[in-house]
Formats: sequence, structure tokens, C-alpha cells
Amino acid sequence: MSARLRAAAVALALAALGASATASAESYRIGVIHIERILRDSPPARAALDRIEQQFKARDAELAGREGALRGELAQFEKEKAKLDADPRAARERELDARGRELARQRQQFAEDVRTRQFEELDRLKERLDQVLTKIAHDGGYDLILQNALWVAKSVDITDQVLKALSP
Repeated sequence: MSARLRAAAVALALAALGASATASAESYRIGVIHIERILRDSPPARAALDRIEQQFKARDAELAGREGALRGELAQFEKEKAKLDADPRAARERELDARGRELARQRQQFAEDVRTRQFEELDRLKERLDQVLTKIAHDGGYDLILQNALWVAKSVDITDQVLKALSP
């Protein structure tokens, strides 16, 4: 076989491989979801946010009230401190400072408790989302479902389908 004939045969074989790879790639079914939309718009996500808000609303209001009261006391103290003797002024400053630190610690603990609760709810939502995506993938014959792609054509965006499946 001549070198030219061999090169032509190799080129033909490579072209055939490329064509079969392209044909094979076109048979894949791919879906893409926008997780931000699901976390923002799905009924389970909104319900989770409502549960968290209800759970922590009273505690947040109580802390805010105590913080407001302390700010008022600090403002009053600033007005009166020039009239106070050194020892009572120092004692009052220490007491207000200690209350401020305690409130800051409680606010930080509050924020940590909210974050922990958000993660718990997010884990529950993720479990539900995994079930829904598995069903959609199986029923729809999807080979691959991705999340948060840079650009997504409407033909592969299945976010609305997922939102509908998550609705009760």
C-alpha cells in the first residue's frame, strides 16, 4: 500500500470516528437547573424560610428591643456622665460595657443558631430536590443534569419542570 493510500485510509478512518463520536454525542440528553431560582421560588424553599422566620422572630425582636434599650441608656449616660463622680461614672461605664458585650455575644449566638437552622432546612430541601431530579432524569431519559451553567439554552433548561415537580 502506498503512503498516499495509507494516509487517505487513516484520514477516512479518523473522519468516520469523528462522525460517530458526533452522532453519539448528539444522542445524549442533558438538562440544566438554576439552583438559585429553585432556592428562591420553590414552595418548599419558601416554606422553609417562613418556618425559620417564625421560629426566630420573637427572639430577634427581644434582642432588638434590648439593644435599643441599651442604646438609649448609653445616650442618657453620655449626657449625664460629666455630672457624675469618678467612681459612679466608672462603675456605670463598666456595667453598660458588660451589657453591651453580653448582647453582642447573644446576637452572635442568635446568628449561629439561624445559620444552623438554615443548613438543616437546606439539607431537607436538597434531599427532596435529589428525589425530584432522580425521577425527572429517569422519566425524561436524561443522561446528565447540571446546575448553574454559565449559559443555558431554553431547550436544556429544566428549572421550570423542577419547580413544578417540587410544588405540592
